[in-house]
Amino acid sequence: MKKPDFKALRNKKKDPVAEQRFQKRASERWSVKDWLSALRQKWKDAHSPANRRAWSKVQTAVCIVLLVLNILLLAVSGAAKAQELLQERKVREQMDAVLAQQGMLCGSSVYHTLENCPQAYTLRADSSIQKTFARNLLTGTVVTVAKGSNTVWTGDNGTVEWSQSGELYAEAELPTVVKPQSEDDAGRIVQDMLEQAGIVVRKDQVAVTQREADYIVTVRQEINKTELLGCKLTVTIAEGNVFTIEGAWCTGTAEPMTIQALENYSAQKTLFQFVASKKALGQIISVQPTYVLSDKSGGRFTAIPCWRFSTDGGDFVLNILTGDVVASSELEGTDAAEDETEDDTTQQDTSDDETENPDAITADENSADDAVDETGDDTPDTSVDPFANPQEDTTGDTDGDEQDIPYDERTPDADTGDIWNADG
Repeated sequence: MKKPDFKALRNKKKDPVAEQRFQKRASERWSVKDWLSALRQKWKDAHSPANRRAWSKVQTAVCIVLLVLNILLLAVSGAAKAQELLQERKVREQMDAVLAQQGMLCGSSVYHTLENCPQAYTLRADSSIQKTFARNLLTGTVVTVAKGSNTVWTGDNGTVEWSQSGELYAEAELPTVVKPQSEDDAGRIVQDMLEQAGIVVRKDQVAVTQREADYIVTVRQEINKTELLGCKLTVTIAEGNVFTIEGAWCTGTAEPMTIQALENYSAQKTLFQFVASKKALGQIISVQPTYVLSDKSGGRFTAIPCWRFSTDGGDFVLNILTGDVVASSELEGTDAAEDETEDDTTQQDTSDDETENPDAITADENSADDAVDETGDDTPDTSVDPFANPQEDTTGDTDGDEQDIPYDERTPDADTGDIWNADG
């Protein structure tokens, strides 16, 4: 094989066309300095007086267009707002006319409050809070017993009973707690007791009264600063630091829930429903949102949004879901408590009269004996009041003691009716 002649190849003349093409490519390549110079020149050309005047005209045109659009949007928004205010004014005039026909007056603040419908909530009983509350209150060995829907904790110093429906009753002696010297001390002690169990309440939810040597602390339950009617605790601090707690309290966190009926809420419809109930005639002083419990089964609670109307004829609660109106006292249970207090007072007065006049009782017994001796018949007199005979007691009292079960206490509670059912 013939060896190639490298020397001849090196001395061979280069192709002029290829050389020209190479030189052209080399001349087209820019260095960093060339790039910077080109950018600087472009910037100078763009900011030349001629270009500056042209760009100023474009900016002015764009600003004018934006200004016109803003003016149009403001005009449309103002017209819509004016139309809304006009419609609202007409509706209020119609509502005022309806109220005037019913002989009722309503302030403008009531209309503003009714415009915002309160949110519905659901709660689930938190057994850990109940357990912590019981163990903080009791001392010694605490025994837990389940009785149906109730859970009972028993300690050396008392007992705590809490049901799934929220009903709570506890009685315990707490000698380690400093005896309150004022109403503020009593309220602070109860607040600390609840906070230790995970129940946080504000100071304005606590009301304290003093009756002789006892302090009575009332704690109202609220959901997002809105009162939950029928849910409150009454704590009585007696001599010897004996704490008696009774009432209803829903443990757990309130979770918002969606109800179809609230999506079609109307303030006018709500006010008309209250007027149609004819519960109160006069002036509607104020209105505020409130909640009423419903569906307490299985430790689950539904907080139904309601409106509480304060009128010169009393306070009334309107269920937003159903439109039913009841007196707020029926939901708070104040009437039953007053009746029970009156019955206790009457019974005490009767006992005092009998104690002060023993001769009268003896005289009555002698008269009855004389009547039997004169007739010579030991058959009991049928003219005697039948309420005195346990077998003929028409008041429902089976043990013959009329003071055990007052008649008013056997009537059904109004807040357990179907009108507060979440299903409507």
